[in-house]
Amino acid sequence: MTLHAILFDHDGTLVDSEAVNLQLWRQAVAPWGLTISEGHYWSRMLGVPIRQNAIDILQLNSTDASIEQLVAAKLAANEAYLARAYFPQMPGADTVVRALAGELRLGLVSGSQRNCVQASLRGHAWEPLFEHVVTGDDVANNKPAPDSYLRALQLMQLQAQHCIAVEDTEVGVTAARAAGLRVVAIRSAEAQSHDFSAASIIVDSLTEAHAWICQQR
Repeated sequence: MTLHAILFDHDGTLVDSEAVNLQLWRQAVAPWGLTISEGHYWSRMLGVPIRQNAIDILQLNSTDASIEQLVAAKLAANEAYLARAYFPQMPGADTVVRALAGELRLGLVSGSQRNCVQASLRGHAWEPLFEHVVTGDDVANNKPAPDSYLRALQLMQLQAQHCIAVEDTEVGVTAARAAGLRVVAIRSAEAQSHDFSAASIIVDSLTEAHAWICQQR
C-alpha cells in the first residue's frame, strides 16, 4: 500500500502542551471556586476539545458557571499564555518532522484552536513543513468525530489508505480510525488509561513512530 502523507496531531504528539493546559484550565475555573485534579485531567480531559471539557466539568461540579463562561475563560487563559510563549516540542519532534517532510507530504490535524497551533508552528519554524493545517476551529464536529481528518484528506486530495495518522489520545485515535486512517498511537504515562486498541501500532515515542512509518513505505 503506497504511503503518501503523514497527518500529525498537535497537543501531546508534537508539542508538550498538556501539563500547561491543565494549569490553564485550573486558572480558568478558579473564579468559580472549582479545582481540577491531575487524575481527573489525565483520565477524562486529555485530548478532549475545550467545550466538551467544560461540559464534563459542569457535570461533576455544583456551580453557577455556564458552559459558555468556562469556554470563554479557558480561551482567555490560552490567549494570555500564547501572548508570551508557545508550547515546547515533544522529544525528537523537530528531527522527526523535518526528516519526514523531506520524504512525504505532511498535514497537521488538531482539535485545538488555530491560534494555539499557529503559535507552535511559528515558534518551532514548522510552518513550511506542513502542507495543510486543520484545527478545531475549522470543523463543525471536533475529535472524536472524523471531520477534521476528513477535511485534511479533502484539502490534500488524498485517500485515507495512502496516509497514516500519529496520535497520543483515545479521542484522537478514534477520530483518525473513523476517517479510515491507519494510526500510530504514542503511549504516554498520562494516557495509560486510554484505549488504543483501534490503533495500527502503539509506540512509546515519536522516534519509534518514525521508525515504524519508515517500514511502511
